[in-house]
Amino acid sequence: FSPWADQFDMQATRRCSRASRGLRMQARLTAIVAHLCIPMLARVQAFVPLSWEKAYDRAEQTLARMDKPLLLVEGTCRRQSFVDGGLFQKHGTTQSGAPYFGFAGHFLYFDPHCDGDVRTQGRWVLAESPPILDRQSDLDADGNCSLTDPYTEAGDAGGPPVGTEEWQMLCGDGKNLSSVNLTLRMVPQGEKLALLRGVGWWHPEGGWYTLRKWWYIGNTLPIPRLGLPSLNIQDAAAGFRATWPEVTGSATVWPSLLAMAATWDPATVRDFARALGREFKEKGANGILGPSVNVHRVARNGRNFEYLSGEDPYLGSQLVKAYVQGVQSEGVFAVMKHWVFNQQETNRGSETPLDEDSVVDDKTAWELYYPPFQAAIDAGVSAAMCAYNKVDGVYACSNKKQLRILREQMGFKGFIQSDWWATRSTSVAMGLDQEMPGIGSGEKSHGAFFTANSLEAANQTAVDEAAKRILAVIYRMNLSSDAQCTPPRCKAWFLKKVSSPAHVALARSAAAKSVVLLKNEGAMLPLSNRSVSTIAIIGAAADSPSFDPNGQGQGYGDWATGDYYSGGGSGHMQGGEVTPLRGLKQRAEELGISVVASTSNDVAEAVIAAKSADVAIVVAATTSGESRDRPHLHLDGDADALIEAVQQAAPRTAVLVQAPGAVLMPWRSSVESILIMFLGGQETGNAWSDIVFGDQVPTGRLPIMLPETEGDSIPVETEEMITYSEGMNTSYRSDGFRAAYPFGHGLTYTTFEYSSPINVSMCGQTEACKFRVHVNVKNTGNRTAPTIVQLYLQSPAEACHPKPLLKGFQKTADVEPNATEEVAFELMERDLSYYDAVGARWVMANGTFVAHVGESSADIRQAENLCVDGDCPSEVTPTSVADNSSASNTSSTVSNSSAMSNSSAAGNASAMSNASAASHHEQPEAHRTTSTSLDIALLALILLLTLGVLALAVVLVQRRRRSGKSPGISSGQAACSNGHV
Repeated sequence: FSPWADQFDMQATRRCSRASRGLRMQARLTAIVAHLCIPMLARVQAFVPLSWEKAYDRAEQTLARMDKPLLLVEGTCRRQSFVDGGLFQKHGTTQSGAPYFGFAGHFLYFDPHCDGDVRTQGRWVLAESPPILDRQSDLDADGNCSLTDPYTEAGDAGGPPVGTEEWQMLCGDGKNLSSVNLTLRMVPQGEKLALLRGVGWWHPEGGWYTLRKWWYIGNTLPIPRLGLPSLNIQDAAAGFRATWPEVTGSATVWPSLLAMAATWDPATVRDFARALGREFKEKGANGILGPSVNVHRVARNGRNFEYLSGEDPYLGSQLVKAYVQGVQSEGVFAVMKHWVFNQQETNRGSETPLDEDSVVDDKTAWELYYPPFQAAIDAGVSAAMCAYNKVDGVYACSNKKQLRILREQMGFKGFIQSDWWATRSTSVAMGLDQEMPGIGSGEKSHGAFFTANSLEAANQTAVDEAAKRILAVIYRMNLSSDAQCTPPRCKAWFLKKVSSPAHVALARSAAAKSVVLLKNEGAMLPLSNRSVSTIAIIGAAADSPSFDPNGQGQGYGDWATGDYYSGGGSGHMQGGEVTPLRGLKQRAEELGISVVASTSNDVAEAVIAAKSADVAIVVAATTSGESRDRPHLHLDGDADALIEAVQQAAPRTAVLVQAPGAVLMPWRSSVESILIMFLGGQETGNAWSDIVFGDQVPTGRLPIMLPETEGDSIPVETEEMITYSEGMNTSYRSDGFRAAYPFGHGLTYTTFEYSSPINVSMCGQTEACKFRVHVNVKNTGNRTAPTIVQLYLQSPAEACHPKPLLKGFQKTADVEPNATEEVAFELMERDLSYYDAVGARWVMANGTFVAHVGESSADIRQAENLCVDGDCPSEVTPTSVADNSSASNTSSTVSNSSAMSNSSAAGNASAMSNASAASHHEQPEAHRTTSTSLDIALLALILLLTLGVLALAVVLVQRRRRSGKSPGISSGQAACSNGHV
């Protein structure tokens, strides 16, 4: 059993252990192990997804059997408006022989009268309680007889009053019955339609749409006749959301996905995702509304903390794969979101009069914003969620072009569901498969377009395809044989404690790995009792409580408010938080270090505390939430003034920042040490203590650029139409933005030296890669630590890339002082390619590439030329990524294969064509030649022209900043065709 040990359910493992303990006879041992353990092993095997081909074969077979009609109930019951449009399935018969039907926790049945009067007849009842099947009469036990309800008399107990006329009946629960008019009719293809619309929400009279108790955020009806379970889908990507107060504290509050991005560590993300999937599974959920993968564009976006990609598509792609594989290895399907161009919350289209309309050129879309979605698809993601906003004037959930790109060009095989109330039409023919949450008025922001009536009128081939895609996911993820519970009978699952000491330890380790050490002047950190006797912990954020939105669904409390551990909205988590004060104080006292605390932002009090300590630690923070963007990039509570005052009073000052994304640090030159954590979850305080006191070395790297000023980022736009005119010129890719700390930056408690030269070799003809780049990294400090080596690739001019782009990163093992570790990168054909918007295809560039290797986008230690097609100069001046970047005189050459076509069948879009064999040989070092006087004159002329263009660009950028607009496309990119705008 050892090969599967790490996948075992621990309770099942203990059962196996108990079964085998004390047994003496081999036959008995074999029988008991088979009896107790084989079912558990089958369960483990069920978590290995089927191939899409086999899943679709089973889906096709089941679709052919979905021929039983369902009973459609239309009309509004005052107490149960969610019944309107419900598709009721026949569950069985009562003792009187009458059928009874069920839908989403509601029941329709014939109730014989309780008075024994032969003149009276029974009645059909619609109630939240099932009939009491062991009674002969009064099956709802309300003591109510038909003599008082003459309009509900029904002589036909064999079937409900189906017809086109409205029929008056009792609606309610128990004694709370009211008389309403409903229309009942049979829907021939009701079973397949039930898959396409969510259930579980209701609209109380005078209130807002509300999730019913013990239902998941997203639900579909089970179809027991066909063995199909309900889809139980829950928020969110960084933890099982506690929708009700009773659930709070039962699941782990993990670090945000942006914090996970700061680890730059796919292995850590995969471990976290597996644990996350396990918790969802143990809560009865079989789907998770994550990962959120959008590449950041606007620094003030209120949901940036949710996005695993940070500001870079390559970083996002590597981490997204690990996330999807980790979650789905636990038998829980993942939903990638939000497709597409949902880069800000202002006017996102769900709660505002204006609906954001994103306009993005094709090159920018394919090279900057699509790759993380492509990575999720390549990893086998099960579902995609379309966004609220418009794209090119069409809502994302009705946008035929964008939904087709997912399937036909990116090879997506799962189903597409709407964000909650993002459906704006019955767009099944456009490519939308499922409307969530399935209740509404059919008006803007109120959903309910996938009704039985509208789907019956839709293209039936499209309806069948939508149902088939959902069925394929059910079979591929083996949900049919591994169902947990069906709402509303899921209370025990919601209340189950699924966090564990192992998960808490993992959350703490992940949060610590996400900490980015931005500055450490004079090696101030880590602190030890050898040099420090007293520390002051200062700031309101040091002991800030978590925010409780009352956990009662949308509409109760300010659900969009976040705290300093978890952002607000659908991704908000709370419970068991360790504050910075608690974590730091506990570890300090263990080391014999005294602690003075000032847990407010009162400057006078903070100064007194700072003067009494050897080191002042200021904890400063801000947060954000869904549905609104941040008003600015400053820290909360006038923390800037607090930090300035403390650093003047304290001998030495460290600042610990907790943030949902980019923040401004105008005081950064005045303090000795700065660290940042991007909302670290429940173990925030313990993670800080691990780093500050040196129990762990900091290994995090910035997944975003921290701007020098507010103007060094793209602002939130308030107009309806948002044109991404900057193209790829965002974050470190833009010359127009100044960084306080650059993308990829992160220090540790030692230093590393990069060997020269870099070794570049070509991959073999049968290998998938094109080049291998090898570099040796030596620990030149006195502390064992890993580092994260980063590769930025400068492409030939034809690629029209504004800067060298991240194309590789690797976290080393722990490197001991004076030890060296070799790091190898493999560059694939896609890494060497650009998107040709005119030809609508990926093309491998010809000419000289430059591989820049270093510690961040601005700390390049070595560079090396790579040559494609052999027609390359012996020397190429690299685009400046940092002042200390340089190019080597050696290069490697590979023959370019034919351009990849995007017109092939879906699924082949990511595969490069290798029509021609590659020529693999290493070129000897090129001989330098002495420049002639003509060469010198030409170089001087080029230099003067370049300086003139740069000066003009600076003027234009400054004007653009003053006008509040985002920077335009650079001159190098303007010469390229970006395709559709």
